[in-house]
Amino acid sequence: MAEVEAGGDEGRCVRLNAERAQELLADVDTVLFDCDGVLWRGETAVAGAPETLTALRARGKRLGFITNNSSKTREAYAEKLRRLGFGGPTGPGAGSEVFGTAYCTALYLHQRLTGPPAPKAYVLGSVALAAELEAVGVSCVGVGPEPLQGDGPSAWLDEPLEPDVRAVVVGFDPHFSYMKLTKAVRYLQQPGCLLVGTNMDNRLPLENGRFIAGTGCLVRAVEMAAQRQADIIGKPSRFIFDCVSQEYGINPERTIMVGDRLDTDILLGVTCGLKTILTLTGVSTLRDVKSNQESDCLSKKKMVPDFYVDSIADLLPALQG
Repeated sequence: MAEVEAGGDEGRCVRLNAERAQELLADVDTVLFDCDGVLWRGETAVAGAPETLTALRARGKRLGFITNNSSKTREAYAEKLRRLGFGGPTGPGAGSEVFGTAYCTALYLHQRLTGPPAPKAYVLGSVALAAELEAVGVSCVGVGPEPLQGDGPSAWLDEPLEPDVRAVVVGFDPHFSYMKLTKAVRYLQQPGCLLVGTNMDNRLPLENGRFIAGTGCLVRAVEMAAQRQADIIGKPSRFIFDCVSQEYGINPERTIMVGDRLDTDILLGVTCGLKTILTLTGVSTLRDVKSNQESDCLSKKKMVPDFYVDSIADLLPALQG
């Protein structure tokens, strides 16, 4: 799609060439990046992306990484950033640039599960998600495979539940099963039990244009079965940005959000008053942008970035000039 086709009536979604990028970056202190589909696909860095981040660091820009992926701890994400050539802090506090939904979900539960009994969560998610929860004092049950027990529904409902579970947390869980769904619903029938979803992404992009089902598919299953609406932590929820803002002291007017999804990254940026850049190396396309611009739906019209690039490597000429 040509640049003239991408721009809307308000001049949004303009191709970010070197001259515009230089002007934009001159007024920016902080650049926030999504990870999957922006910096890398699976285990492969996007070409030119490591060099772009190195150049941004050299220019004194503060970097932050906001990911909806709950399958890694902050430290594990920091290690991946370094391993793929993106740099970043080392040693204690190495994960301080990373704001993943596992970490931010832990902060949320730490705020909500005050008072007795001691906080405990039934976790449909990864070992990493459980580790972040336990780091703030929330004990976890349910992680790992959980096959059906017994001959039918009566036996499934007779399976004992852990006492004092005060929240059901749904993250990325390759071991998601009907037994886990049944237990989650039973816990949620107990008074005061919270339902928390790490994010609502419907798919996770991998290498070569492939993808797998995302956490949002699992959250929807639990919501439908329990007839409850989950509290969502990740983008576009403002809570995850508030986590970043509290630790970074961000000035929204001097901050950019860079992402590959209109419905998470770009919507978060628009909602929080940030400048936004869509990169075309992940999920959303310029066709999606044009559809949103032409929509009569006000919520879709918000999902339009200020600028777009084919890849974040397009920022390099502005940084090297």
